Amino acid sequence: MAEKIINGFSVLAYATQPEGRVPPRAFIETRRLPKKKTQAERDAEAAAQADAPPQAPEEAKNGEPDSQAFEIFISRRFRSTVEAMSAARNALDRIKQVDEDGVPDHLPE
Repeated sequence: MAEKIINGFSVLAYATQPEGRVPPRAFIETRRLPKKKTQAERDAEAAAQADAPPQAPEEAKNGEPDSQAFEIFISRRFRSTVEAMSAARNALDRIKQVDEDGVPDHLPE
């Protein structure tokens, strides 16, 4: 798995193993990185959490997905997982931007 940090997102490239008649596939995945907080923000948050009832994990996410996976080179049939991973790494090298929704720019089809 190869990784790059772009615009507050961790962008990962990976490939899957073949399963039965399904050949290896290449993917690009984006994961939003947590925002860094100042010490004052952390102190205020800790004080607020001490007074507030515990939140469910779903409420903490605000409905936003943690990550998004995009299959790349859909029309291509890879002969091996190594070939698929090589294509995924090459696609990762070409990605220069990630928009605010987590969609990478220059995403191959």
